[in-house]
Amino acid sequence: MPRKRATGAARPYPYRQKRRMKDGTVKTVERWKVELSLGGGRTKQITASTFRECERKLKEARARLNLTGNADEPDNRPVRYYTALFLTDAQRRVAPKTYDVYQTATRRIDEAIGDMPANLVKASTVRELEDSYAATAGAQAFVHTVLKQVLDLVVEDGLLQANPSRAVSRGKRQSSLVEAKRKAFSVPELKMMLMQSTSLPLDTAARLWFRIFTGTRRGEIVGATVDDLHLDGPTPWYAVRWSLAEVSRRHGCGKRDRAGWPCGNRYASACPDAEWVLPDGMRMRHVAGRFWLKPPKSGKERTVPLVPVLAQVLRSYLDYTASWPNPHGLLFRHEDGSPITPDEDTADFKRLLVSCGMDPEERTGHETRYSAVTLLRRAGVDTKTVLEIVGHTTMAVDDIYRTVDMEEKAEAMNELGESLQLPKGLLPGAGE
Repeated sequence: MPRKRATGAARPYPYRQKRRMKDGTVKTVERWKVELSLGGGRTKQITASTFRECERKLKEARARLNLTGNADEPDNRPVRYYTALFLTDAQRRVAPKTYDVYQTATRRIDEAIGDMPANLVKASTVRELEDSYAATAGAQAFVHTVLKQVLDLVVEDGLLQANPSRAVSRGKRQSSLVEAKRKAFSVPELKMMLMQSTSLPLDTAARLWFRIFTGTRRGEIVGATVDDLHLDGPTPWYAVRWSLAEVSRRHGCGKRDRAGWPCGNRYASACPDAEWVLPDGMRMRHVAGRFWLKPPKSGKERTVPLVPVLAQVLRSYLDYTASWPNPHGLLFRHEDGSPITPDEDTADFKRLLVSCGMDPEERTGHETRYSAVTLLRRAGVDTKTVLEIVGHTTMAVDDIYRTVDMEEKAEAMNELGESLQLPKGLLPGAGE
């Protein structure tokens, strides 16, 4: 087995070791080893009983080396060591926006118990941490979720026998409770929004129609590209391949010390060697400023058929914006070619709600996704197809989104009663 991968990275390799057993016999066992380069010609040898364990130890040693400059495993590793390890792993697998939220949560943890030896964390420590700062129930619950994952790493290292955060119960996240209360826009409300949008500039109206008729997410709307729009042929469609997201930057000038960063700037955006915080291996495309195109939330591309009226609106919109510059290939953009930010799209939708007499604090643009699911289900489309269109991966989500307002429920029950056509004389109490 080669000791290095094709990329040049170290790879664990097997070796045989003789061990004296309790009964006095000598047994030859297979173990695994790998050498980690420490720089300056120095190396550290890592051994383990299995290939997987050896790779894990190598990964952790490399992380310690990058974080502290020392690959050795300390006896009393603090909690902040594990929050840093958690963030290192998260950066490779989650979207930039999610990574920023993780950073906020781990900062809360580090401020409270970052210097505490990880093996001393108890359930009471977790309760005190979560009750120590004023925040919404949703924020507290999210910190609890992140802390649980951080302490799982401590358990894996054998510093704790069990994860103490699992003994601390937290109620449902506030965001989940709010989401459960949301409802889809009714058909009359959707008609009102569509009609009201006709008084707006065509570029704004087309984007609002696209939202209502496709059930796409906010980032997927402003991240839509012209190349993925297919209006020719008997069935127009759009391929959801991109979502517009904000990406943060970090200092690339070296490690921070007590005096600050080597570049002398406090903020990473001012660092001459600033680096974008991008997930490893994720397909990303820079647009402008801090905005990048990334794959959709589900991580999978999907196809959304376009109803004829929407296809007609989009054709008119393309003619209307034909002379506008489009350096980034975006479908929806400003007249100068710059991207429309997610916040700008939200502001436009709130103004539409106000013009329709609806409260923008009570209703959200995300509810158009609920409406899309409700309408598709009412049209008889099966659950699997619905979830593929709107970009969900779990069947349970369908139960959250499948909402019908009370008027429509009452109408359905009235239709049921009328369909029976019962003689009035048979009704209880009719003869009294």
